[in-house]
Amino acid sequence: MTEPRRQPRTDVIQHVAFEHAGVIGDVARDRGHEIRLFQAGVDDLTLVQTDPADLLIVLGGPIGVYETEAYPWLESEIAVIRQRLDARLPIIGACLGAQLIAAASGARVYPGTREIGWAPIQPTEAGRRSPLALLANADWEVLHWHGDTFDLPDGAERLASTAATPNQAYAIGKHVLALQFHPEVKAGDIETWLIGHTVELAKAGVDPRTIRRRTAEIGATVASAGELMFSRWMEEAGL
Repeated sequence: MTEPRRQPRTDVIQHVAFEHAGVIGDVARDRGHEIRLFQAGVDDLTLVQTDPADLLIVLGGPIGVYETEAYPWLESEIAVIRQRLDARLPIIGACLGAQLIAAASGARVYPGTREIGWAPIQPTEAGRRSPLALLANADWEVLHWHGDTFDLPDGAERLASTAATPNQAYAIGKHVLALQFHPEVKAGDIETWLIGHTVELAKAGVDPRTIRRRTAEIGATVASAGELMFSRWMEEAGL
């Protein structure tokens, strides 16, 4: 008797509630994946190691990878990611997630130039040959929301840059996609970001009305492009 096929699963590590998997989660569900959610700093990540999912998504958040004294659980999260990288299992990182992957790969993460709001990225030739190329459907414009940056990990291929942040996206083989920006965000969710990051916006001198207005203009288009990109990446990763 043939055993029933196991349902594929995606694990999501989330750092703040409003920075959720967005269109990445939609793509995973559309491809038949069950979603298992872990809240960093609260939930035990042991299951992510002992019962690894087909895909791990590590999302964004307002803390720094290097703030391990203030947030000691970061060390165990980095260890979880390092184990997955060593096993060459598929992983997607967004913003803080990309920084955590870099740290788990042995690269330096440090304060950089703050970028908040909608702005284009510049793809590399490798980026134009990768699933990232589907962001051309949105003229390469994406949502930025970061103050830290990182060195490119050994063995990684740079996919995109901005003038302020050379390492905006990178890949490691077919199993790692790391993005400093946020193509996962749905236009309808932007208000939760504006509320959740109100202190940061005020400190940075960013008017939330500017982000809200631009989101109304292009947010849905960028989310659609992001959905196509993640779908292509999962297909190429065998997911």
